[in-house]
Amino acid sequence: MDENHNKKPLLYNGKMNFFYFQIAVPIPVREVFTYKSSTMLPKGTRVQISFGSKVLMGIVIEQLKSKPPYKVKEVYKVLESNPIFEKHIFDCLIWASKYYHHPIGEVLHTFTPNLLRNDKKKLPNIENIQKDDYKINNNDMHQSLTAPQVKAIEQLEINNSFNISLLHGVTGSGKTEVYLNIARNLINDGKSVLILVPEINLTPQLHKVFSNRFNGEIGLYHSRQTPLQRFKVWSKAKAGLIRIVIGTRSAIMNPIKNLGLVIIDEEHDQSFKQSEGFKFSARELGIKRAQKENIPILLGSATPSFSILKLVEENKVNKVDMPERVDGRKPPKLIILDINNKKLVSGIAPESLEAIDVTLKDNKQVLVFINRRGFAPLLQCNACGWTAECSSCESNLVYHKERNRLVCHRCESAYGNPESCPNCASSQIELLGLGTEKVEDFLIRSFPHVNTIRIDQDSTKKKNSMNQIYERLDSNGAAILVGTQMLAKGHDFSNVALTLVINADNGLISPEVNALEKVSQLLIQVSGRAGRNSNEAKVIIQTRYPEDRTLNQIKNGDYLSFAKRKLAENRLGGLPPYSCASILRSTSPTQQNNINFLSRVENILRGKKNIFTIGPLPSFISKTKGSYKHSLYIQTSNRVYLNRVLTYLAKEIDDLKESKKVRWSFDIDPVDFS
Repeated sequence: MDENHNKKPLLYNGKMNFFYFQIAVPIPVREVFTYKSSTMLPKGTRVQISFGSKVLMGIVIEQLKSKPPYKVKEVYKVLESNPIFEKHIFDCLIWASKYYHHPIGEVLHTFTPNLLRNDKKKLPNIENIQKDDYKINNNDMHQSLTAPQVKAIEQLEINNSFNISLLHGVTGSGKTEVYLNIARNLINDGKSVLILVPEINLTPQLHKVFSNRFNGEIGLYHSRQTPLQRFKVWSKAKAGLIRIVIGTRSAIMNPIKNLGLVIIDEEHDQSFKQSEGFKFSARELGIKRAQKENIPILLGSATPSFSILKLVEENKVNKVDMPERVDGRKPPKLIILDINNKKLVSGIAPESLEAIDVTLKDNKQVLVFINRRGFAPLLQCNACGWTAECSSCESNLVYHKERNRLVCHRCESAYGNPESCPNCASSQIELLGLGTEKVEDFLIRSFPHVNTIRIDQDSTKKKNSMNQIYERLDSNGAAILVGTQMLAKGHDFSNVALTLVINADNGLISPEVNALEKVSQLLIQVSGRAGRNSNEAKVIIQTRYPEDRTLNQIKNGDYLSFAKRKLAENRLGGLPPYSCASILRSTSPTQQNNINFLSRVENILRGKKNIFTIGPLPSFISKTKGSYKHSLYIQTSNRVYLNRVLTYLAKEIDDLKESKKVRWSFDIDPVDFS
């Protein structure tokens, strides 16, 4: 791998001739560093460099046109003869670093496979693997396309140039079959396809569907795989040995050869936005990649994001509708159940329990949605008011019955379950509230002869756990599924005839700018799991706000009418997506450090025209893993102007003494405003 470095150096008048390069290293600084090499190094090449007392892996950013006027170290070792990032991917990552105002070294590190981050490991050889021919498995062509599917394929602009298409298909309309047919056409033309889904647990089902249709190897790429598994898929895709890759947001820069289309399924899902470290949106990065490679990108959703619907308004996105389910069945009936003055048992109203019983007796399945894992979210002393809290986070501990432990959902620290109050020694301690485990426990006792399955982060941690859940779930038998929002994300449970939503109210009363967008998407997506095999399907939404305008507008499943109303309100109010937002986030072991820092920044922005700020504000959970979190909301009407202001701000922040006492970062186009 070091062959270039071992070549004889160029000589000029008997002196060694060097080339000078800017090199990025994976550390949280906004600078690149100058090194020299006796050989020419293309952009995107991995090198070893001496950095202080350490030897680090760096990536070449660009060549300097002239020798700098300061002393420069020589590159220690060249790790490859060819760059690991192709030009279009490299250019995307340079753009991403500037757009998200994040250090380029960390951006490149994010999309470097783990095995390539460690320059001391010997890499596996994949060069002798034969290329697969990707023949279509005709035995899998078990159904004809519906008329709306045929029309959608004709209307989608899947050609040889950049464009953005939105496939707006109601849940159950057969978007996956459209993806399969478009992929077949591209594969037959010798091209490749990259498909992104929002959750790891969705990849096995989609991988199985594509593997049944295509005889070639289908690549999987996500964070639950081993570094070796990810590297093999990355390398085979780069070599053209794999031509269909399915993955989560980290797969968006997979170097798949001769890429012809990027598909982002459930494009509205906020899981496509990374919340820690490099806070990028895989959807936005996918759009930029498609633009750089001059290929189409297809976004699919039953509940499109407001930002994409705004682009549809502006004729920048081609919207194609599939308004009917494949089987012609009507969408499930939404029932808003007023639970004021109702006696709830484990969060379930008597009418809901009766509906569950009727559905199970009809040999159908029930989906119960509660967006909180664990057994009970609060352990409290009735004598003195003490509550169990995490020692590192300002967060209540959640009791997990399966583990018999109190768990912090912020840092995942676990504690023993006390028999008496640690504060006053009283035995009057009580578990309050409910989560998936408590609902599951109640339903198992209420319906002991029915298969009850919990689907949440805890029950799906192990490898192949989602496949095992599908195997346990007899598609034709009675069963109860209890789970978090994981259930809303594209899973196909064909025999679900009743969906019960227990706790939708938090989203209805949240002060977040995008709260109603998120709750409406969630409710419609959860509702869409029901009725795929029944004309009598129902969705019961338990609420203490039965007159809520949003609930009553979406109860007929008409998401677009709701979205149109909210977009009009946001336009009048100058809110996203009709304005551009960023949040400056600050963390420190001391609250005052955050407040001092963000106050200074707010003072810098105060004299700027067309800039609106809110803050400093503490986060909803103000302390996590020993550090306090505060934020400053920054909004303006123009994206170019926002980018210019943040570039200026980053330079000003570097000179602030207050910035040395905190860790700070920008969150561009935030989806979480807390």
